[in-house]
Amino acid sequence: MKFISMSCLVFAAVVSAVAQITAPTRNYNVTSPVSNGPYVIGQILPCTYRLFSDVDSSALNLQIDLEAATVGTNTTTIPIAVTADVSKTDAFVKREGNLTYFEHSINFNIPTTIKPGNYHAVFFDKSTNTKLPIPIEIRPAAVPTSTGIKTQSTGAPGHSQSPGSIFAQGAASSIAPLTTKTLVALVGVAGIAFLL
Repeated sequence: MKFISMSCLVFAAVVSAVAQITAPTRNYNVTSPVSNGPYVIGQILPCTYRLFSDVDSSALNLQIDLEAATVGTNTTTIPIAVTADVSKTDAFVKREGNLTYFEHSINFNIPTTIKPGNYHAVFFDKSTNTKLPIPIEIRPAAVPTSTGIKTQSTGAPGHSQSPGSIFAQGAASSIAPLTTKTLVALVGVAGIAFLL
């Protein structure tokens, strides 16, 4: 029984550590955007990075760009932050157990003029000329519908579905990854609670 609890705890720690991507120079970590995560045109692209108190980041000169993943003659590059804030002040301090870090976040509104497709959120340290590209997918915005919602019969008495319904056929498959992550997190919390 103790082995299962320890396994759950280790698994939860590994899953939470995987969510962070370390810069090539190891002077900052990126927690968002999520690698290979889907984002929507006209919505927010969160860019969150952490500077650690025990790591010298005084020379860090960080720029964040949105670049098209395909290399071609018309490569799209949109600046998110030409000079990102890398200050270590009390306004940005966070603590997790014995770890102290400074978390900065930029909420970038994805322009409606870009094409859907694969992109990279590129964290570029101009002082060392190193890049940390995070692959993301930008999806088209939902098509606005008329004010009257049309329903479709499912064949089941008393049930109907609108075209964009989460209850539509195939919608459950898009919810599965979120359900898996939620279950993993719950198992991790249960393992920690059992140890206490």
